[in-house]
Amino acid sequence: MLVLLMKYPNVAVPNNSTITRLIARFRETGSVSDKKRTGRPTVLTDAKLAEVRNVMLRSPSKSLRRLSAHSQISYGSAQKAMKKLKFHAYHVRSVHELKEPDKEKRLVYCRWFRSFIDSNGIGELDRVFFSDEAWFHLNGYVNSQNSRIWSTENPHALHETPLHSQKIGVWCAISRRQIVGPIFFETTVNSVVYQDIITQFISLLEIDEGDCWLQQDNATCHTSNRTMNFLREFFGERIISKGLWPPRSPDLTPPDFFLWGYLKGRVYKNRPQTLDELKSNITTEINLINVRVLHKVATNVVKRVRACINEQGSHFEIYVIKHVKCIFIN
Repeated sequence: MLVLLMKYPNVAVPNNSTITRLIARFRETGSVSDKKRTGRPTVLTDAKLAEVRNVMLRSPSKSLRRLSAHSQISYGSAQKAMKKLKFHAYHVRSVHELKEPDKEKRLVYCRWFRSFIDSNGIGELDRVFFSDEAWFHLNGYVNSQNSRIWSTENPHALHETPLHSQKIGVWCAISRRQIVGPIFFETTVNSVVYQDIITQFISLLEIDEGDCWLQQDNATCHTSNRTMNFLREFFGERIISKGLWPPRSPDLTPPDFFLWGYLKGRVYKNRPQTLDELKSNITTEINLINVRVLHKVATNVVKRVRACINEQGSHFEIYVIKHVKCIFIN
């Protein structure tokens, strides 16, 4: 032992008892490595995993905390079970039901739009304003983390959440270049209210946007004879509306597939207590959306149109590789 200490002064030298244990272990096992410790037995036995799988197949919306209580395992074990079983949490997403005639109308519009872009380039979307209105409720914050379904495959589930509270109406128009709005309203939108909104919109346009296009959905207040005559006075034939715009197609217009969801995920973070506070939040968040984001949204519009054509007018969002949610503001 003294020889070792003198030869290796900077190395910890094992004592006699340690060496004796190593010799005994080698004689017993043929190795000086530590024996594998049995440790605490796993609770996720094959039987327990089968039980968890059956529970989630019967109740795919069950939270992990409820699963852990139901199956008498810890929250961490519930997470591990989901991973072992290859179950994933999918967010519930609402889609409009498409009737067979809708699909043909979507194809007609998308082919027209594809030709429009192929002829003019994506930069032409600087002059195309996609418009829509939405209601923002004062207590309208919905925690999307609670709207999940556990499954081995995306179930594309639907979910409706009625809200009854103080609310403010918001109208916006989005181009590749800017967002015009918010324009607020407090009453149900009829032709008179809508024409007032459009008058405000026109007054907010830049000088070089006088020959822009307007897209709108087919709501009656948008497409009445009185309203259409009013719109043609400024836009002429540069209107994407009834006759060209397909019904039940919010997946093709940026206010629906991008803006409203983006805003509703942000404007309630500080829990506004009054409609004025909510309006201020909406205005602030819209002003924070920069041109880089709008360019990506415009690119996504084109991607969606092409995907809709590929799917013959049917739902296509599960095939859009990069969802706009991922490119909001990074």
